[in-house]
Amino acid sequence: MAMGTRHVLLEQWSKGLAVLAGAVGQAGFAPSLLEAVRRLVDFDFVMAFAYRGREQPLMLADTLSAPRHQVIAVDYAAGPFMLDPFFQLVSRGTSEGCHRLHDIAPDHFRRSEYFRLHYGRTGIGEEIGFVFAMDGGFTGVTSFARWSESAAVTRSEMEVLRAIGPAVSAFSARHWHSAGVRSDPRAQPTALPQLNQRGFQVLSAREREIVTMILQGHSTESVALRLDISPGTVKVHRKNIYRKLKVSSQGELFAAFMGLSPALHAYTPRDIPGTADIPQSRVKIIAGGKS
Repeated sequence: MAMGTRHVLLEQWSKGLAVLAGAVGQAGFAPSLLEAVRRLVDFDFVMAFAYRGREQPLMLADTLSAPRHQVIAVDYAAGPFMLDPFFQLVSRGTSEGCHRLHDIAPDHFRRSEYFRLHYGRTGIGEEIGFVFAMDGGFTGVTSFARWSESAAVTRSEMEVLRAIGPAVSAFSARHWHSAGVRSDPRAQPTALPQLNQRGFQVLSAREREIVTMILQGHSTESVALRLDISPGTVKVHRKNIYRKLKVSSQGELFAAFMGLSPALHAYTPRDIPGTADIPQSRVKIIAGGKS
């Protein structure tokens, strides 16, 4: 990168930070943060969540329209967020860094029911999350996203995002240091049930572990590698899981998972203007899982 180009980028980032510094603690922080990052790398919107254990994530802020906010933020928090790669990343103890969704997701994530039902509805094509520590045992993730029709994030753009990552995380942590202070007033953390409840108690501990990994988007080979067992053993476990739960597809397995808690029932098919509808066959599967 030429010296002149670096100076231009530095000047743009400096101007963005000057505005952002004055927005900390103010209602317009999220839009200011988005505009500061946009000076270097373009994104369509920003959203932030706070995670703690298995509780429902708290919605901190977003720059979405009301219809998109309902599906992308509200439904996500009330729905199968436990299958989300960013939730899994934080659950493993990660409390910092810049992470790209497709880099942290399981190998068959795009084939998972969660991806088809959630990301298929949202229209999100790219998501870059900046992780930061918060008070009260919470970990925050500020995500910048592009719609599926937008261009993919390039390698050089990722280099820029990683370079500014410490500043983005620090400003996020400064503004959202306490989830109880700056979270969406509608959001209240609720502990969700474990897989050993509501019908899944018929499964062994290993089978419940494999169910979660399958729904997250891990292939048979990935499950085998992570659990240090053979792919054949994984297939036997999967066959037994389907038999015990009386399901015959990942769609039905996902529907059973969705029926774990009344909170998950809020995750229902809703249309977003400008995005594809869910095929009716999958809508029926979800509806069947609620009875």
